Amino acid sequence: MLIDSHAHTTDTKFDTDRNEVLNRAFANGLEYIIEVGCEPPFWDKVAELSKNEKIYSMFGLHPQDADKFNDELFDKLKTLLNDKKCVAVGEIGLDYHYENYDGKLQKEVFIKQINLALEINKPICVHCRDAYDDMVEIFKSFTGLPKGVIHCFSGSFEQAKVVLDMGFLIGIDGPSTYPKSNKLTKVIENVPLDKILVETDCPYLAPQKYRGTRNEPAYVVEVAKKIAEVKNVSFEEVCETTFANTLKLYNIK
Repeated sequence: MLIDSHAHTTDTKFDTDRNEVLNRAFANGLEYIIEVGCEPPFWDKVAELSKNEKIYSMFGLHPQDADKFNDELFDKLKTLLNDKKCVAVGEIGLDYHYENYDGKLQKEVFIKQINLALEINKPICVHCRDAYDDMVEIFKSFTGLPKGVIHCFSGSFEQAKVVLDMGFLIGIDGPSTYPKSNKLTKVIENVPLDKILVETDCPYLAPQKYRGTRNEPAYVVEVAKKIAEVKNVSFEEVCETTFANTLKLYNIK
């Protein structure tokens, strides 16, 4: 019993075999997939895919697309977020990884989307790369925050503890299985299992067993195995607990 809590199967890398990929995931024990629409050209495709009874959606504007933000786009986002299969605002956040990023604009768009999540009472899925301090500063500026997850967490346990204390969960992905993932291993060791979600972020970040190939939802099993190994608990316990964590966070009945 597993959920891939963060997938991008509407990506063009799946255009030739999307149905086979989804069927393989469900055949390998996944109950649900949460499909992420964070680029406007893919929003309609995500909404269509989520008509599948085993697929839920989330919508947001990725920080790398902050310059696309306008009133018309924001209105469409509001409409999509009110869809009955939509469980969250995401992925949204900050990304300072590439040169020439506009941090000021990213912050503005991030804050607007947090406020929107509060307005519609839905959780947020947060993308944060090379921008941890600014993310935390933004969170501290709110008197109340939505529930949420720091997706594809890549920080230290000390950083994880700060966002855990703010009420966020931690998303663990394929990089946790890499040989040099000592920092993430410490995060997994110390973060309580009931505060963890398992994700693929496919088609990116394939686990070590499939590294260098296209990632897919079925491979979330490898992430769950790694968590079980590090925490010295059963694979079944990891599956059951992260499954329950995801249902609770995203209000999936």
